[in-house]
Amino acid sequence: MDDLHIKKFKRMKIFNYYTHCFLVACVIVCYSLQPAFAATSPGRNDTSETKALLFSTGKPAYIVATPKTDVEKRFTARLADYFTKVLRTPAKLVSQVSAVPRGLPVIILSSASKKATGSSSPEAFTISTSRANTRPVIYANGNTELGLKHAIQYLILKSEQRSPGLVIQPINISEAPWIPKREWTLCPWAPELVRGAFNNPNADKRLNVWLYGDQQIADYVNMFDAFGFSGCQLMETVANYSILGSVEAFQDRQLKFAKAIRTNGQDVTLWVWAAQFNNFGWFDPEVTYSPAKGHSAFTDPKVRAGFEKYYNGYAKMAPYVDMLITHFYDPGSMKDRADVFSYMRLLLDKFRSKNPSVQLGVDFWASDSDSAYMKELLDNGFSDALLLESSMPHLYPPGKREALHQEAAKRKLRMGVWGWHTAEIETDQNPMMHVNTQLLKHFYQQVKNSAAIIHPISYWSEMEAYHLVNIFTMYSSAQLLWNPERDADEILREISYGIWGPENGIKIFEALKLIQDTRSGPTWNTYWVWSKEHRLGTADPHSDLIRAEKGITDLQNLKTDSSFVVKFPLPFSPATFVELMIPHLFQIRQFAQSRVEVDKIKEAAGNGVSKSELTRLINAAWKPIPDYNTWIGMFGPLEAAKQEKLFRDLAKELELKLEEAGWVRLRDSNRQLQVLQSMQRNLSEPYIIEPGSPVLWSSFNWSKEKGADRFELLLKNGCVESLSNGRYRLSNWAEYSRK
Repeated sequence: MDDLHIKKFKRMKIFNYYTHCFLVACVIVCYSLQPAFAATSPGRNDTSETKALLFSTGKPAYIVATPKTDVEKRFTARLADYFTKVLRTPAKLVSQVSAVPRGLPVIILSSASKKATGSSSPEAFTISTSRANTRPVIYANGNTELGLKHAIQYLILKSEQRSPGLVIQPINISEAPWIPKREWTLCPWAPELVRGAFNNPNADKRLNVWLYGDQQIADYVNMFDAFGFSGCQLMETVANYSILGSVEAFQDRQLKFAKAIRTNGQDVTLWVWAAQFNNFGWFDPEVTYSPAKGHSAFTDPKVRAGFEKYYNGYAKMAPYVDMLITHFYDPGSMKDRADVFSYMRLLLDKFRSKNPSVQLGVDFWASDSDSAYMKELLDNGFSDALLLESSMPHLYPPGKREALHQEAAKRKLRMGVWGWHTAEIETDQNPMMHVNTQLLKHFYQQVKNSAAIIHPISYWSEMEAYHLVNIFTMYSSAQLLWNPERDADEILREISYGIWGPENGIKIFEALKLIQDTRSGPTWNTYWVWSKEHRLGTADPHSDLIRAEKGITDLQNLKTDSSFVVKFPLPFSPATFVELMIPHLFQIRQFAQSRVEVDKIKEAAGNGVSKSELTRLINAAWKPIPDYNTWIGMFGPLEAAKQEKLFRDLAKELELKLEEAGWVRLRDSNRQLQVLQSMQRNLSEPYIIEPGSPVLWSSFNWSKEKGADRFELLLKNGCVESLSNGRYRLSNWAEYSRK
């Protein structure tokens, strides 16, 4: 090779060398400058051999992010705080991967990349683990800040707190919610004041969210956000006002919830009683619903004044809400549909005058016919409203819900579901700690595979009434509205282990399974109290008893694992939730014990035991199930009612005399007295009590005979007095009369 070719060859080698160096440098620079909160992709990173990522105790976790919005900052800080607590050293937030020491694992947060998730949902997210240049990497990407916060919570849940620090197993997921808008409904009741009718001083006040301070409200709202809901449905009714004593006091408290919800980037819906402004412990003498002759309820000045008064109060929330839901029936004192639509328009106009973007929702509850109401709404100019069918399965025989969706599709209307009773029973009726994970999964899948195929559901809410005690069902609801194919047990383990850790979580999980098996069962019909297939307890009371005793022992002896970092924001310590669960296990145990005792007495009767001995056995066995500190509602604990029926039916069958505990009779008659006093407060003249009046028994779900027995105690003790016409009134009625 001549000198010219040798020189040319050397120049080419040098050129290729420097070109290679330049390209490598470009790659390194581009990678290190990769912006956080912009689209990222694992690219050619090796995912086939990804191993579990280890973050060691005493060493900082590195998070690559440059959060810009308040929500991004809030949830990036939450992730950093979690790693800080677990690893016992402050996590480090950096803007570039190059700032992370070589070889250490790194979490890269990003948002605003719909392409990466393959979904248009703002809440969609992806998470993947891989290795990049020998570095373990976790990519968490959300379509928006909302998707990113769900990715962060998912990452926290999947982390394992174990020696020598924190472990995250390989992940490669892409998720988007089945239902676009999913809300928890903050119900209007309080445990101490039962339906505005009587007081229950023994109810645990920690269940009353209206007594929470600002930080507890924030933590409570954050908890439901972490569960996976996209927003909250607030409720405003006169029942709320009676609890706190004034409109102003309640609205001040409600506003605190709305602002806390907004802080998380969640939606706020306001659901209102649109035609009921008194009763339920609230009396307003200015309200009337009956128009004068020649007027409609909408044109009558006196009727209109009452509606205007409460509608103006509702509209104070307009700047903070995304949607207004009008509820006109049950309760509701408006009969004429023309008046209903006139007042619906009036209320909507008041909201939109303060917030033009407010959407309208109308629930179908007690409207007689969903289909007819839908057509009338359309005919009256409400084609843009979100129409809300009820969740309760028994209201929709096979084909009915599907037909409603076909009609909505034909008319191009938006459909949603107003969840009521599916997560729990109203707390002013038969409140219990339920675990409805199985039945929700069954119901959601049923709707997804039928009506939702015909016409999609864009909104779904579920009632949240028992508050701290019902978080397990509410977590299940949030998760299943994301993905109804999730395993029910996996969901319950996730929240149990996420709050109490693996050592204690298994004990909580087993207690939840017991409650689910004995109080809810797998389907709506086994859970719904008024269904023919409803059952309390399983087919094996001996097993129920053994499981309940074990659960009580486990929970009473449970010691908080101080080394475990809770994975959910909570308004109280985990120990508080355990304390509130235990009385429900007591009730389950006592009901199971009663079933066992009844079987023994039946066996004794079959063996020819004397009637006197059977009488002794049945009266010794009937130990009425107490309320404890639970939220009881008008009907009291369901186990207590079923237990009473169990023993009364047995006594009738065997012709035995059953003696009822005196303390139960006195407690009941006192509640009956308070109901009568509540009725008197609405009147200036004596409230007249008819013999056998339903007010004495129906509102408590008692038999007529039981109501009469409690009323006899009131007569005997001088609380009520007889009138000459065979009727009755309170002895001191003037003390409670409307002045």
